[in-house]
Amino acid sequence: MANRSLLLIPIALPISNVFLLKGDRPILIDTGQPRDADAITNALRIHGVALADLSLLLHTHAHWDHCGSTKTLRESTSAAVAVHHVDAAMMRRGDNGVLKPANLAGRLLQPFLDHRFPAVDPDLLIREEISLAPFGVAARVLFTPGHTDGSISVLTDEGDAIVGDLLMGGFLGGKLFPRRPGLHYFANELDVVRASIRKVLDMSPRRILPGHGGPLEPDDVDRWLRRCGR
Repeated sequence: MANRSLLLIPIALPISNVFLLKGDRPILIDTGQPRDADAITNALRIHGVALADLSLLLHTHAHWDHCGSTKTLRESTSAAVAVHHVDAAMMRRGDNGVLKPANLAGRLLQPFLDHRFPAVDPDLLIREEISLAPFGVAARVLFTPGHTDGSISVLTDEGDAIVGDLLMGGFLGGKLFPRRPGLHYFANELDVVRASIRKVLDMSPRRILPGHGGPLEPDDVDRWLRRCGR
């Protein structure tokens, strides 16, 4: 049971964000791209967490910039590796699969992206919206597909929503105007993305934390979504 007050620590990597949740035990949400393991390890150390302390390596989805360092980190921890069961095949292959551009930027970027990462066989396949209390944090998993068919978000009991690539803050992967809501460059189904964003907003989060850029204010996301027609 998670009893300790939850501490959420964003870790900004070169092209993505990962998140450390510290409760009774710590968990790590996403692991960046393949060369981010040292940066993550150092950031955890700064916040008083060793890899061996982690209870869970949880992934919002199985793309190379969100699970690229999982294989390396797993060598130093007994934490379970968790991903939605629909995305598990990509993690096992170490391959993004086919990326579907959601906008012009996605079409321009697609030929230049590295789609491969070190393959990992996950320990825990998420098949339902679960509480993360058994892993030591006061939070729960939400199903928020659309970017990938197995994308998930994490909603903490204090109201922070960690949403992976359901949304993106700003432009150039969040480097410009990081607090401006927008679509990620790629999405399997745009209508499903928009429905998942509405689902998160209906939970009345206090902040929305995407995998690139952010944080985002829910009111800003709501206004942006309404302009998109949903």
